[in-house]
Formats: sequence, structure tokens, C-alpha cells
Amino acid sequence: MPGITVTRHRSFEVQLENFRRESATAAQYIYAEMAIQHAASKSKRVLSRLNNTPTFWLSCSAALQSSAYISLGRIFDTNSKYNVSALLDAMERNLDLFQREALASRKRNGNVSDPPWLPEYLENAYYPTVKDVKRLRGKVDKYRVIYERAVKPARNKYLAHREKEEHAEVKALFGRGTVRDLWRLTTFLHQLYEVLWEQLYNGHRPVFRSLRHSVKSIYDASCQRSSPHEHMVSDVKKLMQFLETATPNPAIQWTPRGKDAQLR
Repeated sequence: MPGITVTRHRSFEVQLENFRRESATAAQYIYAEMAIQHAASKSKRVLSRLNNTPTFWLSCSAALQSSAYISLGRIFDTNSKYNVSALLDAMERNLDLFQREALASRKRNGNVSDPPWLPEYLENAYYPTVKDVKRLRGKVDKYRVIYERAVKPARNKYLAHREKEEHAEVKALFGRGTVRDLWRLTTFLHQLYEVLWEQLYNGHRPVFRSLRHSVKSIYDASCQRSSPHEHMVSDVKKLMQFLETATPNPAIQWTPRGKDAQLR
């Protein structure tokens, strides 16, 4: 309406871009840590070379895990302006963005006349309704249950606010979730982003396509795909291969002292 300014967080496109960044960041943190661990488990030489600087790698592991939990918190925390629920709220408020005329305008790409293929394309496009948003909310709710069990306790009671300090208590917080829970959360978030992007820009029906989620299957594959978690595994694999094959410098070899920590 004239005279009404849409605040930034109510814009679907702004929410979608923020969601892309946050979900990619969480996936990169989670898969970086796990890919390093997998590489070390595959090769005694890699493990030995990581143990030349164990404090650094243990610090990296802790930082990656903490950052992943905090990123997932930002995605699922409904108290913030930018989260997955706010994203779907923005979609429902802005359903006109997904309708025929808006899609046609995007496909014209600034041209005055329609390309010859456009009428048929628009005829076959899918235009979401409130029911589609409701179905997406249902999917998000299923994964929110995983987040609240597996991630939220450690994120809120240890990482964001140090309510627990005893080793057994902290271990119990992180033990509420599994590696598979983290894989499922991050790959679902990427699937959701792709579904929303395809609906907005291509008018495609919402289809959640399967993604590889096992670090082992991705790391051991001959090639990795372009999704954020697979791209990160690819980068870690290149780094670990370099560490494994590089000629060591005797001048910087680490000598264990006392109770210095090592990777296992």
C-alpha cells in the first residue's frame, strides 16, 4: 500500500539470502570438523602430522563445533528476526512474489517483449499457496524437534551461557545428539533453501531431492558436488592430501611434553 514501508526482515528475498548464508555456514563448520576426523582415521600418516601441532587442531575442532551449534541456533531460534520460521512467515506474506505475473517479470529479465517460450513456461509453472507454506512448516517442525533435542541444550547451557561446567554434565549435554542428527539437520536446511529458490526463480514444484550426508561417503567419492557441505569436504580432502604427501621439515617437528594433548 502507498506510504507503507516494508521492513527489511519482512522481505522474503532478504530472509532467503540470510537463510542461505546461515545454513551454508552451519554445514561448512560441521562437515569441516568431521572431514578432518575422517581423514585422520583413514591415514596414520595424516594423524601423525596433525599431532605435530595438536593444540591447534584440537582448538580448530572445538571452534568449529561451537560455531556450528551457534549457527544452528540462529536458524531455529524464533526470538530473532532472521530464522527459518521468519523465512516461512515472509513467504506466506509475500505469496504474490511466487505468482504468474511476478515470475513472468523475472523471466523477462528486463526485456520489454516476452521471449517466445515464456507463455508455455508460465502455463507449466507451479504457483505455491498457503497450503504449500503449511506443508513446509510441518517439515521444519520435524527437524526442529531434532534441533531441540540434539543441539539446543548444549548451545544454550554451555556455549551461549555457561550454566554447566562439570565434565560429566557437559558431556551429557552434547551426548543428547548424534553425528547423524547434525548431518540430517544441515542437509535438510540446504534442501529447503533449494526448494524455495527454485519456487521463486523458476516456478518449480517443491521437491526435496536426496543429498549425500555421510562424511565417509562424500570424502571417499571420486568427486564432490557443489552443495556447501560437499564443497567443504572437498576442501578438507585437498588439505589432508597435501599434509600427507608434503615433505616434512625436521626443524618444526613437535616433541610431546608431559600431558600435552594429542588427536586420537
